[in-house]
Amino acid sequence: MKKLFFTSILSFALASIANAQSFTTVTVKDSISTNTTWTSNQQYLLKGYVYVTNGTTLTIEPGTIIRGDKSTKGALIVERGAKIMANGTKEHPIIFTSAQKEGNRSYGDWGGVILCGKAPVNWSTGEGQVEGGPRSFYGGTDAADNSGKLSYVRIEFGGVAFSPNNEVNGLTLCGVGNQTQIDHIQIAYSGDDAIEFFGGTVNAKYLVAQASWDDDFDTDNGYSGMVQYGVVVRDESAADVSGSKAFESDSYQSGTVDGKSSTSQATQPIFSNMTIVGPIANPASTTYNPYYVAGAHIRRGSALSLVNSVLVGFPCGILLDESSSSYGSTTANIGANLLQIRSNVIAGMSNNSTPANKSIVYVKDGARSLTSTTAMADSATSGNTNFSPYSGPWNMLKDPANLNVLFNLAQDVKLTNPFPSSTPTPDLIPLSASPILYNSGKNYLGQTISGLKAFDVTKPINLDTTGNYANYNAPQVVPDFGANSRANNAFFDKTNYVGAFTNTSSSSDNWMDSWTNFDPNNTFYEYVLAVNDVKTNIESAKVFPNPATNNAVVNVTLTESSDLTISIVDMTGKKIKEVYTGSNVIGAHSYNVDLTDLTTGLYLVSITSGSAHQSIKLSVIK
Repeated sequence: MKKLFFTSILSFALASIANAQSFTTVTVKDSISTNTTWTSNQQYLLKGYVYVTNGTTLTIEPGTIIRGDKSTKGALIVERGAKIMANGTKEHPIIFTSAQKEGNRSYGDWGGVILCGKAPVNWSTGEGQVEGGPRSFYGGTDAADNSGKLSYVRIEFGGVAFSPNNEVNGLTLCGVGNQTQIDHIQIAYSGDDAIEFFGGTVNAKYLVAQASWDDDFDTDNGYSGMVQYGVVVRDESAADVSGSKAFESDSYQSGTVDGKSSTSQATQPIFSNMTIVGPIANPASTTYNPYYVAGAHIRRGSALSLVNSVLVGFPCGILLDESSSSYGSTTANIGANLLQIRSNVIAGMSNNSTPANKSIVYVKDGARSLTSTTAMADSATSGNTNFSPYSGPWNMLKDPANLNVLFNLAQDVKLTNPFPSSTPTPDLIPLSASPILYNSGKNYLGQTISGLKAFDVTKPINLDTTGNYANYNAPQVVPDFGANSRANNAFFDKTNYVGAFTNTSSSSDNWMDSWTNFDPNNTFYEYVLAVNDVKTNIESAKVFPNPATNNAVVNVTLTESSDLTISIVDMTGKKIKEVYTGSNVIGAHSYNVDLTDLTTGLYLVSITSGSAHQSIKLSVIK
C-alpha cells in the first residue's frame, strides 16, 4: 500500500507542480480525413474505431494524453496511405492509456493503436484485412512505404482478444514499410499481444513490453524487419489460454502463399540485443500461470532469428516447432541459415518436467499454441535431417561457433533486479560480475585460461588468442555482428555486449529511464502539459545515483546561455533546498547535492532555464 500511495502522490505532484491546468477533453469518433494536430494542452478520447484516412497526416505533440473509451473499445487506426507523426520526447512522452481512473485500469480497456501500410505480406491475394473488426486493409509492394513516426510513446491497457485469431493488440503493425520510424515505445498491460507484426518491413529500436496478457512480440505473414534493444518483463500470474510467449512466430497458414517449395516469403525477422525476463525466478517454481509456454515459439515455417540477447525464466527457452508439411518446414530454415539462435544467454528455464534441460525443445507436427514441451522429438525418426549441418537442436544450440551460453539459474546472469518484489520497476542493468560484462577467467568457449585479462567494457571485442591472449578482450558471452550473423546489417549498432543494456556506470546506460512507467494503473493523468512547458534550451538533465542516500549529482546540458535554477521540491510542492541559482553558458554542467538532511521519501529535482522547465523524480533512501 505504501508503494501505491507514494506513486499516486508523486504522479499528482508532477502534475500539480509543473503541469496542472484546466483542460477540455476532445472526443474523437469515426474518421480523421484532413490533416490534424492533437495538442498537449488538451486530452483526447477515442470512441470506437477512429480511422486516419488515406492521404491524411495526424500529428501529436509531445506530452499529449490520449485515452481509449472502454465501452466502445476505442482504437486508433492509421490506414494505408495515411501517416501518424507522434513525436514524443524523453521528458514528455505521448501517452495512450485507458479512460478509467487510476486504480481501476486493466487489460483490454480499449482497442490500441494500429498502423496499416503498403509493404509486402505473404497473403495469397497480396493484402489482408485487419483483425478485430476494423474495415482497413494492409499490404502491397512498397517495402519502403512510410506510415510516419512513433517515438517516445507509451501505450497502456490496450489490446482486446475478441476471439481466437481475432484480436487487437497494444500496437499492431500491418504491412508497415521500412521508412516508418518506430523507437522508444512501451506497451504495458496489453489485453492481447504487446506488438504484433503482420508482414511488412518496418524496423524498430528500444521497445518495452510489460505484463502482456498473451505474447510480447508476435510476428506473422512474412514480416522481415529488424529490431534492436528490447525488453520483456512478464507477470507470473497473467497469461492467455492460447499460450503465452515472449516471441511467437508463424510464416504460413490458410490463405497465405505455399511455403513448401520456397522460403522467399517466410517470416524472417531479426531480433538483437533483447533482454527477456519471463515469469519464473526459480526454475523449480510451480507458482507461475500454467498457460505460459516458452520464451520463443518458432513454428509454421518461420525463420525468426534471436541473436545477441538474454532470455531468462520461462517453462521452455526456444521451442522449435516442425509443423506439418502443409505449413512448410521450420527446421529447414536452420539448415539454410535463415533461422539463427546465436550469441545468446539462456538461463533459468523450468526443470519441473522432462526433458530436464529445457533451454531448447524440438517438437514435430505441433503448430498449436499450447504445444507440449514435455518431450523432445526423436531426432532419428522425426525428419531431423533439416538441421544439417547440425545433428539436432541441442547440437545447434551448443555448437561453439554459435556462441550461446547456458546457465541453470536466472540469477547466474547477474542482472541487478530482474524480478522486483517491492516495486513494479525492474532493474535490468548487468552487474559488473555478469557474464555479459566479465569473463571470470573463461573465454567464449568456456575454457578456463590462466591469466586471462578481465573484459574492458570501454573497448571493442577482440577474440585474438595469439600471444597468450595478449590482445584478447571479450566477456564470457560474446556478441556477434559479423559475416556469420544475421545481425550483419548497417541497421544494428555493433555493441560489445549482449542484451539490451551495458554497464559503464553512467546514468545513460538505462535507456528506459525517465520516459517509461511501470505502474500505470496508479498514475494520475488528470492534467495536460502546458504548451510553454515543453523544453527548449534544456537539452538533457539527469540525477545520479537515483535512488540516492546522502549525495547525488545533477547533470544539465544547455543549448543556449541563460539563467539556471535547480531546487529540491517535496511532495506538497514546497521548495526545501536550493541547489544552484545563477547564469550558465551553453554546454554540460554538474552540481553536487547534499542529501544528508533529507529523510526517506520521494522528491522532485526542479530545473528551470530561461523559459524551459523540467522536473525529475528523486528517491531518497536512508
